Amino acid sequence: MRFTKTDILDYFSREDRNYRLAMLCTHWIRDTAPFTPSAVSEARSLFMIAAGRTVAFSDIAAELEDANQREIISAQFLLNHLHSLIRVPFELLSDYCEDFDKVATKVELRGKLKEMPWFHYTRLVRNAVSHNFRFAFNPGDRAMLPVTWNGITIDINCDGKDITFETLWHRPGYELFLEMKEFAESLPESGV
Repeated sequence: MRFTKTDILDYFSREDRNYRLAMLCTHWIRDTAPFTPSAVSEARSLFMIAAGRTVAFSDIAAELEDANQREIISAQFLLNHLHSLIRVPFELLSDYCEDFDKVATKVELRGKLKEMPWFHYTRLVRNAVSHNFRFAFNPGDRAMLPVTWNGITIDINCDGKDITFETLWHRPGYELFLEMKEFAESLPESGV
């Protein structure tokens, strides 16, 4: 077994915290006026040295000063965390179930995973996240479309298109994570 159930649950806890922390950070990024120091003032004065050169954050300060741009980059920042919240936990669950089935004689955990109402939706999202955030359906994917989870449908019209708020966004993405977490909590121990 590559992972124990404890490893899986620890990872889910870290991702949960990281995503909620990212959500909290977007409040600072989006509404800079009430916070001291503001995100703009911090970005103006921040720099780092990397690869022997000084990298300033002033370009980010300029974007944060523009309300429209601030909303865009804030949403992109949180969306990046949302992708992490979905992609790796899904992979961990899949790997655990696959490994478990190799050593168990009576339980088919991978089959139970595939029966979850969110499995195929999540697999399509994971594939898109892993490939430039665009859906690219293979013949097997096309044959099972449309796939609907929680009122959100991925259909053939998504092929070649970016993930958008219509196919994955913050609250439904977090709800998807919570469903995967619930499945993780129900996993049998690897030694059973």
